[in-house]
Amino acid sequence: MTQKRILITGASSGIGAATYELAIKNGHHVFIAGRNEAVLAEMASKNPNTFFLKTDVTNVEEVKAMTTAAVQQMGGIDVLLNNAGLGIFDLLEDAKLEDWHTMVDVNIKGVLNVLHTCLPHLVASTGHIINLGSLASHYVFPNSGVYCATKHAVFAISESIRTELAKKVRVTTISPGSVNTPFVEQTKNEALLAQFRPSFAAGMPVEWVAQQIMNAIEVPNGVNVSEIIMRPFHPDAN
Repeated sequence: MTQKRILITGASSGIGAATYELAIKNGHHVFIAGRNEAVLAEMASKNPNTFFLKTDVTNVEEVKAMTTAAVQQMGGIDVLLNNAGLGIFDLLEDAKLEDWHTMVDVNIKGVLNVLHTCLPHLVASTGHIINLGSLASHYVFPNSGVYCATKHAVFAISESIRTELAKKVRVTTISPGSVNTPFVEQTKNEALLAQFRPSFAAGMPVEWVAQQIMNAIEVPNGVNVSEIIMRPFHPDAN
């Protein structure tokens, strides 16, 4: 198996952290970025193949510094996992405009900020871009309209890369359904929180999503996995 130089955003928790753990276990070099510097430092202290920088993907200068540090410390970037994202769920007529802006800033502009700074290095390495989408990249769910719009945009960004740069980089969209993480806790509507918490608690473990990400990374060079859609499966549920 070829050792990869992997950059992960949103790496301090959830799917990003689980993917980091699996990548290190499989012998890759990993640069982790996120907003929780203490957690990143603790993660990096356990393995010499880990590098990190506190990064807010909505801050262009911080993203540029992250990319520069990743290239300097790993010698290049073979894989970008564009993982940072959030959801704030509410009815359209009750939602706060600033919450819509936050989702657009992180889930769309953040993805684009990272892509723009990393793309030259990924083209140079004939690398691999993995964008974290969602089932919401394909469906529009009640109380989630703007979040779904941002994830539709992520899917479109991936498809534009595939269309324009098919001979220069690989691109994969990972589209999971509910995953057992604190993701839903960004939501401020208490009634919706009470409704959503059980479905997220019954969601897939983050390790299952991380394994599919690693499967996409570690395919033979002649293969590109365009998208992986994952749903919880509970055949015995009432």
